[in-house]
Parts: sequence; structure tokens; C-alpha cells
Amino acid sequence: MDHKVCWCTRMRRFFVLALLIPFAGNAQTLNLYDAVNKAIAYYPLMRQRQSEVLAGKAHVNTINGNRLPSLTLQDQLNLGTDNSLQGAYFSLGVVPSTPGSYASVKDNPNEGNVAISLLKWEFYTFGYYNAQQKVAKAQLAVNEANLNSDKYSLTENIVSLYLDWLKKYRLLQIQNENMQRATVILTAIRATVLSGLKPGVDSSTASAAYSEARINYLQALDRYNYDRITVGAYTGINTSNIFPDTSLIAPALLQNITLVPQTDSISPGHPLLEVYQKQYEQQLADNNTISKKYLPRFGFIGATWLRNSGISTSGAYPENLAYGMPDSKYNYLFGLTLTYNVFDLKHRHDELVEGRYQADAKQSVLQTQQTTLNAMAQQANSTYETTLEKLKEIPVQLQSARQAYGQQMALYKAGLNTLIDVTNAQYVLLQAETTYVITQDELLQLLYIRAGLSGQLDNFLQKFKQ
Repeated sequence: MDHKVCWCTRMRRFFVLALLIPFAGNAQTLNLYDAVNKAIAYYPLMRQRQSEVLAGKAHVNTINGNRLPSLTLQDQLNLGTDNSLQGAYFSLGVVPSTPGSYASVKDNPNEGNVAISLLKWEFYTFGYYNAQQKVAKAQLAVNEANLNSDKYSLTENIVSLYLDWLKKYRLLQIQNENMQRATVILTAIRATVLSGLKPGVDSSTASAAYSEARINYLQALDRYNYDRITVGAYTGINTSNIFPDTSLIAPALLQNITLVPQTDSISPGHPLLEVYQKQYEQQLADNNTISKKYLPRFGFIGATWLRNSGISTSGAYPENLAYGMPDSKYNYLFGLTLTYNVFDLKHRHDELVEGRYQADAKQSVLQTQQTTLNAMAQQANSTYETTLEKLKEIPVQLQSARQAYGQQMALYKAGLNTLIDVTNAQYVLLQAETTYVITQDELLQLLYIRAGLSGQLDNFLQKFKQ
């Protein structure tokens, strides 16, 4: 009686657990194409890169404004003493001016005002303005390359994650089917044990095999949920009732995908290479700017000012500050300037040496990345051929394993073999089913890697668009 109660409890647990199995038959599926596009639209890193591109465009406009002259307007209304003294000093932009001839010290206040306009314009800089503009455009190009590179990397991550999610979904179904087979075996053995045709140890062995199958299922369910939640984090979708699209493993689709052209070398315009190329070009632009920054500059400077003072031309202070300022003077001053700091030659030399080393380093990074991607392409092409050969053999193995399991089960029910023969056949079938799913996943992973490295990633994704 206790044995029957235990068995009923196990069966109830099995059916409750079966309700947890995700089947996409009546549920909504998320195809690979939509998963990638939703991730690109949702993932915060993409918005960051897009904002950086817009900031780079704004910076180009800012740099273009460096060519404009500087025009400063100022008007002052002043009240104070007028005790001037002959002699030179550096004002350093702090000491107020008290112009005029030597005068005895007086405490009489004087009012006055001055209106000034000052124009400065460096109209010829030996290409420095152009160099600054090229640096700004080079930085914009780097920002755009970062956007394209991160978009490509995110696409790669989502495709790889999605395919892994699909693989774990299918492996979960396999573990569920294996648990059902274990249930069938346990049910058959229970009947034969109760009838006295089989020893009781077979029932215990089958019960242990069922428990192992159930544990494997729970582990597969946990791995499936991990990927499901991760897909939701990337795409912003609640994936609790959304499942991967199993049509990806359709033979016709797989055959269509294999027609994507492949290559053993990576194009210089590849998103993963372009970002390093643009960084190298930016460094060259920086070096050119340094070479221009310390060259002479020709400029124009001009000023006009109007000054009023309460002190008369005879030097008399105003008796009443409200009297006003009857005297006015107007002046202008214009000139051409040549600015050149001879001692900046040392700074120019040192910065150019530093810049050349940085350019060499960035060029080496570019070459290293090129070599790495070329090797990845060649390895993917080589592995792809062996994977295709494996897929030709596995269906034969799978069909044979299914036949063997059915035959062993029939023989056991007829009393012509042992439980070990049945469990061995069950294990061989489970391994064949698992190998088939894993190998199909390997093929899809290789196809997207080959498509991405050859610049055909968009074409690859288009084939999964519904």
C-alpha cells in the first residue's frame, strides 16, 4: 500500500511538472530578426552611442566657429580719485588704469565713463583652423565607428544568445521526452513486478532512473530560464510566455542560409576593424594639428573707445558730481599682428614624438585585430565543413537509436532481455537526440559567424524575418 501511495505521488508530481514545460504551439514566439532589432532599439548602450554621434556633429559646428573674430563691447561708469604717477608696470589684467601726467595727491572724487569695442581676428594660421576641423571630423568618424561596432557586437551577442536559448529549449523538450520514457519503463516494470514476472530490484532500478531523468529535466529547465531571462534583459520584452522560433532548424532554411557567400579574409571596412582604423586616422589628424598649432599666426586687432571725464582740460575737478561730464574724447587704434613663440618649438617636437608613438600603437592594434578576425574566419570555415559532415551522419544514428530503444523495450516486456539493456538503449537514444540538437546549433552558430565576418550579417538576419 505504501508503495502504491509513493508511486501515485510521483505520478502527480510528474503531471504537475509537465505543466511547466514550455511549448510554443499555442504561445507567442520571438523570431531571431525581431529579437536583434528590439535589442538594438532598447539597449541603453545604443542610445549612448547615438548621442555621442550627435555630440560629435555638434562639436564639428563648434570648431567651425573658431574662425570667427572676437568682438568685445564694454561700457563703464566710474567714480574715484585720479592720482596718476609716471612709470611702467605690468598690469596683468588686474591693476586699474589711472592715465595722465604726474599730479599731486588729491582726495577729490571724479566721475567718468568709457565705452570700448575691441576686435581680434587671427585670419591666417598656416592651416591650424583646417587641422582643428579635421580633428573634429575624425572624432565624429570615431563616434560613428563606435556606434557601428557596438551595433555589430550587440547583434552578435543577441544572435549567439538566441541560438543558445533555442538549443536549450529543444534540449528541455528532449529531457521531457526522456522523462516520459522513464515513466513508461517504470509503469511497465511495476506491472511485471507486481505479477511476479520480474524481480523487485528492477522496480527500484527503474525508479532511480526516473529520478535521474527528472533531475536532468529540472536542470535543463533552469538553464533554459536563464537564457530566457537574459533575452528579456537585452530586448526589454517580458519573455515569461514567449518562446524561440523552432523553424530556424528547418532543413530548407538551413540549406538557404548556407548559400551566403563566405571569405577567408576580413574587409577593412568591417565594423570591428573600422573603429580601429578611425582611431588611427584621428591620431594622424591630432598629429597634424600639433604641427600647425605652434606655427606663426597673422591677425588683426582694432579698438575704438569713447571716454568722458568730469575733470576739465585745465585739470579742475568738478564741484558737483551731478554737473556731468562736458569733455569727451574719441579714439581708435588698428593694427596687424604676428604672433610666434620661438620657445614653443620644443613643445612642438615633444608632442609630435608622443603622437607618432601613439599612431604606431593604434596601427599595431588595427593589424592585430585584422589578424585575429582573419584567423576566426578561416577557423569557422574549416569547422563548418566538418559540422556539415556530422549532420549527415547523426540522423542515421538517431533513427537507429530510436529503433533500438523500441526493440529493447518490446523484448523486455516479452521477458527476453534485462532492464539494463532497456536503460542502455534509452541512454543511447538520449545522447543521439542531444547530439543532433547540439550539432544543429553549432551549424547555426558557424553560419552567423561566417556571415558576420564576411559582411553578410544583415543578409543572414533577413532570412529569419517573418
